[in-house]
Amino acid sequence: MNVKRIYIHGMILTGLFTCVYAKAQQHVNSSEDTVMVVKPTDADMDKIMDLRTQLNKQNETYSKPTQTQNKLLRFLEKDKLTLSDEALYWARLVRDASSRFDENISFRDTMIVSHLFMPLLFRGDIVSDHPVFYDKAPWRLKPPSYPWYQPDTTLFQDVQRRYELERMAFRYVEDNHPTYFQYSKRDLPNDIIRITSIRTPVYEEVPLKVNSEIVLNEMDAPNKFIPDRLYWRSAFESAIQFSQNYVSPNWHKGGSSNLNIFTKNYLKYDYTKDKIQFTNEIEVKASIYNAPNDTIHNYKIGDDIFRLHSNVGYKAFNKWFYTFDAEFKTQLFSNYQENTQIKQAALFSPFTFNVGIGMKYDLTKSFNIRNKNLKISMNLAPLSYTYMQSINNDIDLGRHGFQKNKETDTYENTLSRFGSTIRTDMTMNFNRNISWQCRFYYFTTYETTQFEFENTLVLAITRHFSTRVYAHLRFDDTVTQKEDFNSYFQLNELLSFGFNYKW
Repeated sequence: MNVKRIYIHGMILTGLFTCVYAKAQQHVNSSEDTVMVVKPTDADMDKIMDLRTQLNKQNETYSKPTQTQNKLLRFLEKDKLTLSDEALYWARLVRDASSRFDENISFRDTMIVSHLFMPLLFRGDIVSDHPVFYDKAPWRLKPPSYPWYQPDTTLFQDVQRRYELERMAFRYVEDNHPTYFQYSKRDLPNDIIRITSIRTPVYEEVPLKVNSEIVLNEMDAPNKFIPDRLYWRSAFESAIQFSQNYVSPNWHKGGSSNLNIFTKNYLKYDYTKDKIQFTNEIEVKASIYNAPNDTIHNYKIGDDIFRLHSNVGYKAFNKWFYTFDAEFKTQLFSNYQENTQIKQAALFSPFTFNVGIGMKYDLTKSFNIRNKNLKISMNLAPLSYTYMQSINNDIDLGRHGFQKNKETDTYENTLSRFGSTIRTDMTMNFNRNISWQCRFYYFTTYETTQFEFENTLVLAITRHFSTRVYAHLRFDDTVTQKEDFNSYFQLNELLSFGFNYKW
C-alpha cells in the first residue's frame, strides 16, 4: 500500500511540473513575437526637441511657494479666547475666600452665632463612631497618674467650658425632645456646584464677500470733528487783606506808614486769532487806614491806583509783534496832607495817558515740574507820547512832576512829553502755592527819566487765603524835592495777609 501511494504521488507531481514548464515556454515565445524594434527617424528626433522647448516655456511661470505671513494667518486661524491679566486678578480675587473680609476687620469685629440659636439639625452622632466596651490590654502596665508635661489650658478654658455647655444642652434636647428636630444631616443637599467657563465665539463665521466693483476714489471719508476755537480768554484776581504799609515821605500820592486794609482787583481779557493779538487789563488797588495823629481826618488813603491798559499787536516773526500800546492811570479817592486841608491827590487829579508804537516780545515757558511756568511780555515803544493833567489846581502839583511857570510862579496843570517807553510784565509760578509777579515801566524824554518797578510775592496758604509781600520802587527826576526827604527815589512797601481768589 505504501509503495502504491508513493507511485501515485510521484505521477501527480511529474504532471504538474510538465504543465508549468510548458506554460513558461509559451509565454517566452509569445513575448518575443509581440515586441517591435523601434527605429526613430530625424523628423521624430526634431519633435522630441520641440516637446522639451514647450515644457521649458510652461515651467517659466512656476514659482516656489512662499510661507504664509502672520497677518494672513490671523484671518485664517480661529482666535483663541484668553483672559487679560486684570480679568485673571479679579477672578482670583472673587474665588479667594480670604478676600471676603476687609484687611481692617479682625475676629474681634466679627460676631459668631452660637449653635443653640440656630435651627435644630439632627447630626446622627448620638453613638460614637468607635465605641469601646472593654479594655483591650488589661495586662499592660498603666502609665503614671501624673503627666510628664502639664500644658497650659487656661488660655481657652472659657471657650471650652462654653462649648461643653452647648453640647450638653444640645444632647439634652436630642434625648428628651426629639420632636423638635425637623431635619437631619442627610436632608441637606449634597450637590457640588462646579464652576463652568462660558466660551463665546470671538467672531461669527459668515462667508466673506468680496466686491470687486468698489472704487476707492469714490468713497467718502468720515466727517472730521473740528472743535470751536476760543479766541477770547479771561483771568481775574481779587484780594482783601490786612496789611502793614511803609510809605516814604516823598511818595507822590501822599500817605504815611500804617496798618491798613488793602484790596486789589485785577481783570485781564485777551483776544488771539491767527496773527492778531489784543490785550486788555483793568487794575484797581486801594488801602484805607485810620489816622490817630490827624486831628482833621478820621481815615486816610494809602496806595490808590486805577489803571487801564490795552495793547494791539500784529505778529511779525517768531514771538515778536508790531504793537500799538495805550495806558491810562489815575486815583479814585482824595488824599490830604496830615492836619491840613491841602489835597495831595484826587480823582483825575492828576491823570496820565500814555501811547506808543513799537514791538512786543511774548514768551511762555513750561517746566518739567508740575504747575511751574514762566510768562514774559515786553513792549518796546521808541516813539511814545505821555500826557498828564489835573482837573483840580488846588493839589500839590509839584509832587507829581508838573512844571512851574517862572512868570506867574505857579504850577501848570498840564504836561506833554515825547520820548521812549519800555513796559515789561512777568509772572513766575514756582508751584501751585508760590508765585512772583513783576511789572517794570520806563519812560524817558532823553532829558528826564521816570520808571516804576513793582514786585509782588504771593504765598498761598490755602485756596482762598494768602500772604503778599509787595514792594513798589519809583524814580522821577521831574518832581519838586522836599526838605524832609531830598531824593528822587520813592518807596512803597506792603506786607499783607487775608482773602485771595482768582481764576
